[in-house]
Amino acid sequence: MTKTREEIEGEGIRQLIADVEKAQNERSPEDFLRHFMPDAVWVTAFGRRLTGRDEIAAFTRKVLTPALGNQYARYEAEHISFLRPDVAAVNVRQRPVLDDGSPIPGEAEGSPLYILVKEGEHWMIAIGQNTKVQTEAIMAQQNQITSGDEK
Repeated sequence: MTKTREEIEGEGIRQLIADVEKAQNERSPEDFLRHFMPDAVWVTAFGRRLTGRDEIAAFTRKVLTPALGNQYARYEAEHISFLRPDVAAVNVRQRPVLDDGSPIPGEAEGSPLYILVKEGEHWMIAIGQNTKVQTEAIMAQQNQITSGDEK
């Protein structure tokens, strides 16, 4: 069976996500940064906006260090939307784990959204918005919506 273009491109995108995970877990800022467009925008999980690869690099070199200790992450591309053949929006599940792969107690998952642009044969991060998953707030909001539907 022949793969569709979207299946083939999806494999490349999943590889990019795996490479980002590896770079972060190996505390390798340079390997992490090579995935960004020069004019990329990156918003941290706490809402800090970084504009351009130079600003992203300065921040990343300060935080992506061995000082993170036994904090790692697992990444999974959960949903890929092709906005154009060379532009994709990717929802990522980011789970904080220890070096043995077990969840870090009390650490919220992340839910990054990456906007990727294909440059030649490689997908690059043009925009990244990371968000901490706030399970209790999501449940409270859902309860409000549900109780509002019953009125």
